Amino acid sequence: MSFVAAVKMYRNVTSLALTVTLFLILLNVKTISGLWRYSNILDHEKLFTVGKPFELIYVDGAQFLEWRSPSCYIQDKRAPKTLMICYAEGYHSVLPVINASWSEEARYIYISKSPMTFVWYAVIPDERNSEKTKTIRIWIIDPFAADYLEIYKMAAIPSPQSYYLSRNFYNLGQFPRVTLPSSTKKIDGQFTENGYWEVVMEWNQTYLTVEIDGQSIGFQHRFVLDGFFNFYWEPFHNLYYDTAIRIKLENNMLPMLSINPCATHRSILMTQWAILQTSDGFRHHSPLFVYTSDLIPWGFISIRNAILLEDGIILHISDGLYWRSHETKELERHSELFLQDVQGIAQRTTCLDNNLQEGVDFGHVLFWKLDTLYLGGSRITSHRAGGTYSKKLFTIPAVNFMTVAFGSDPAVVAVVTMDIYGDLQLLMYNLMTKRGTISTFLTKFPYPQDIPSGVLHMRFFQSAKESLLLWNGTALWYSFYDDNRWGTLKLPNFGDRTAASGSWIQEIVLDQKWNLVVKMANNQMFFCKFGVSKLISLPHWVPYYQEGALYVNQNNEHIYVNLVSNGIELLRYPLQMEVLSAMKGVTLHDCPYVTFEHSMNKQSYYMDKGQEEVFWAQVVYPEGKGVNVKVLRSNVGLLDFHFSNDFDFVHTIFTVNVTFKVKQAKDYTYNYLKQMINSVGMMRVEIVPNLIENRCNLPKERVSYFRVGCPPNRHIRVARPWGMECEMNTFHNYTIPWSVLRTPQADDVVVEYDWNNYGCVFKMHYQSVFKPVLELYDGDTFVKTVDANFIVWETFGRNDYSYNTTMRQAGCLREALTWDAVMQLYPNEPIGDLRGPEFYQSCFILEEGRIGKLTQPYDILNQSSSNHITFSQDDSAVYVFKARIVDPNYSFCDLTTTFAVQTYGITKTKYEYLIPYVTLIFTFITLCILAYSYYRYVYIFRELQMRKKCN
Repeated sequence: MSFVAAVKMYRNVTSLALTVTLFLILLNVKTISGLWRYSNILDHEKLFTVGKPFELIYVDGAQFLEWRSPSCYIQDKRAPKTLMICYAEGYHSVLPVINASWSEEARYIYISKSPMTFVWYAVIPDERNSEKTKTIRIWIIDPFAADYLEIYKMAAIPSPQSYYLSRNFYNLGQFPRVTLPSSTKKIDGQFTENGYWEVVMEWNQTYLTVEIDGQSIGFQHRFVLDGFFNFYWEPFHNLYYDTAIRIKLENNMLPMLSINPCATHRSILMTQWAILQTSDGFRHHSPLFVYTSDLIPWGFISIRNAILLEDGIILHISDGLYWRSHETKELERHSELFLQDVQGIAQRTTCLDNNLQEGVDFGHVLFWKLDTLYLGGSRITSHRAGGTYSKKLFTIPAVNFMTVAFGSDPAVVAVVTMDIYGDLQLLMYNLMTKRGTISTFLTKFPYPQDIPSGVLHMRFFQSAKESLLLWNGTALWYSFYDDNRWGTLKLPNFGDRTAASGSWIQEIVLDQKWNLVVKMANNQMFFCKFGVSKLISLPHWVPYYQEGALYVNQNNEHIYVNLVSNGIELLRYPLQMEVLSAMKGVTLHDCPYVTFEHSMNKQSYYMDKGQEEVFWAQVVYPEGKGVNVKVLRSNVGLLDFHFSNDFDFVHTIFTVNVTFKVKQAKDYTYNYLKQMINSVGMMRVEIVPNLIENRCNLPKERVSYFRVGCPPNRHIRVARPWGMECEMNTFHNYTIPWSVLRTPQADDVVVEYDWNNYGCVFKMHYQSVFKPVLELYDGDTFVKTVDANFIVWETFGRNDYSYNTTMRQAGCLREALTWDAVMQLYPNEPIGDLRGPEFYQSCFILEEGRIGKLTQPYDILNQSSSNHITFSQDDSAVYVFKARIVDPNYSFCDLTTTFAVQTYGITKTKYEYLIPYVTLIFTFITLCILAYSYYRYVYIFRELQMRKKCN
């Protein structure tokens, strides 16, 4: 390669940096076979920018003549591998001229004028990686002037150029922010003298995916591109003994992928030659072997399918299911798996981690016999009651199950059945209600030739309404939004020379941006946006004879996993670039709107009682398109929605703004338990424009799950009064006099104080009044101060505390519920179970009957009342209180917390017990003297009477 020619074409970069750039790009070339393609130095679609080189590759050099591009500079037009630079923004045509009877198809490569040309680099060095914490080292690189170790992600420290670049950005105020995909919490990086930032995270799992973004700060008018980074520490096992048996797919079967939906880096690729497993997104892989005592004369075992679980793999061999544990690697006949008559097996394609409901087993695997469907979990060591793995769902006599799948609703499974007359039906079975319904989808086709037939496959997609694709080898049928839209996805040019050479549907791929790709067996691919019925034919990226599968990794990158002689080969596929090229000049796929965005950007929302969430959606479109915003919902009665619309029109451009409030607003005062049962559940909400075409961009979070119930880790705490210090372990135990117990006992009670559970005590003067301030938390995140009614009780039964407000002073219209009343009704129940929200009765509502005694203390507290706790005036004491929120409309959670109060200020003299003893003795002596005086008086009086009589 001529570096002199390259220097002339590369503007505003030093000759040394250019030389390094070109050398690194050539190092990045992969030895592959195919038609022709292109790539940049990092295989990143957003780095195809003005003035930056990228590579053109034509593999079949014997027929290749030259490259042609009227608007871009090509370094060596006659070289099959060369560099190309475009100096203007827009589409640029590229055509390889070949010596053949046919001509190659031109591509239109879109070059942007984006200033985002720097990228973040992240690494976790082994010396900064511990079992519980990970230290991420971050710096900024220029991809076209970086060190080759940085390009190939092997660098542990910045190169000199990256050190200079990162320090300059730091001086301008730049710093990275690290976010976990499952969280909105951002962690800022701290800059070090070594020219990089560091972020310390508490993390104990075997893989980590983070997003790194920064500030809107530029250096030399160039900015840093946000990015996702994956780190793996999973064990890699590739050691087998000579007795291990190879596993492969049955002959004439197409390659298949089994992917863990919650951790897509854990996958297995099934081929006719071997089964390959990976735990790091195919960066590394190993063939799958098993140990077995059975005689295997062929030296290998052929399977029909396999499902990857957390603790092993289920293998579908012949018509039976077998188990291979990750730990033992033995092929087992498991008692929970059937060894005969199994027709097929399927797994979930969406993750349920944030969508589980307590007490409901949604399952992970479906397997079926001719007319019976079974459900299995994500682990063979199931947590289902009884310890069983498989669970029979239903049997339908006199029909055959053609294919099964999990529905768009996590609680639904779907089965396509065929009766004895050959008629198809789609059955939707709900795992929660244990009821099935027949979909109208397969009854809508007017002509027999349009009805699905042959070997069928089915997949549902995330949506508020049931949405699915059904396909055989040559045709696709769709049903969107509970059968409101249905039809056939047409494959353009099907039956031409390439397709006729052996093309049938191999796999359907849906990525995080709602791009749907249909991959054919001959590596022809078709594209559409989910919800659009028109497919686009994409140019070949690999040869028709290349075996492999299309894999979408955690960063939403499309990867060809190709089979080669020594294993597999990864080839990045720039889907967005190829789609834009295929749609160039075709107005049929133009998007009807300019922009569409909304604020519902989380996968899951937890809705407690009275909680309200506000969302907005905006669509901007040209005049005459008639675009609006659709908010689709499942389980409609679960939450209240209130919508408001705003329209704006400026210079032929319409803007529609939709704001909607989501609230859980039922009244639980009456029929509490029944209302609670009927109010919890899951709602799926989907926000989409009413018109979508293939050129449209859609937000990543199109569907969100609203879980109505108690949010995980929600609890309450008692706020420590301002200025009060927390002193621990100031005493070990204390004594409660028997006379102050609610239930009197013969002896005093000695309590061992549990500092770990009760925490430090609140020290209060015995004459002061106290009202605890309750705070609501989700985990360690403060939510708000509790403003609901709550009660407190002393956990060890002491009763020498009261309240400074009577029922009459609180404004009660009738006697409120008291501890004495509920204890008389339920004498054998624990005291803590007697005053929950289900027992709450407001005393501010007048009902028929007696008013009762309103001079009793009012024992319900809240932040707006003047009611406070008063303590014993006779003795300093330690109280261990438990607080519980009793407002039935406040939360689905049973919100309780424990706190302790220690009173002081009552002083007792050293001889406190001497005084009553002396008083008692003095009283006794006085009584004795009085008795003796009375006796003497009576004696003297009688003597005087006797003398008078004698005289």
